[in-house]
Amino acid sequence: MGKLYTLDGKLLTETPELRIGEKVYPVDSRQKTVKKILALADDESVPMGERIDEALKLALGDENAVEIDRMDMPFPAYQRLFELVMNAVTGQEDEPDKARFQTEKG
Repeated sequence: MGKLYTLDGKLLTETPELRIGEKVYPVDSRQKTVKKILALADDESVPMGERIDEALKLALGDENAVEIDRMDMPFPAYQRLFELVMNAVTGQEDEPDKARFQTEKG
C-alpha cells in the first residue's frame, strides 16, 4: 500500500487574524486572494505604496483597509502591518528574519 498524505482540516477552515490595538481583523488567506497579492507584489509598474494599499484591501477587505488607512500610522508601523499581513496570508510564523536585524559587535 502506498503512502497516504492528508491535508489537515484545520488548514482548510481557520482564518488568520490580525490585531491592531484592541481591534481584531480577519485576514483573507484564500489561495485566489494570495495569488492576487503576490502578483501585485511583483508588478513593478505600480508604485510600491499603491501595491501595499491594494494588498491590504485584498487581505483585509475594503472597509477594514479604509479604517486602517484613517489611523494614519507612522510608516514603520504601516510597513510592519504589511509584513504581518503577508505572514498571515502565507502561513508564516511572525518571527523577524534574524539576518536582517543583526547588530554590529564591537
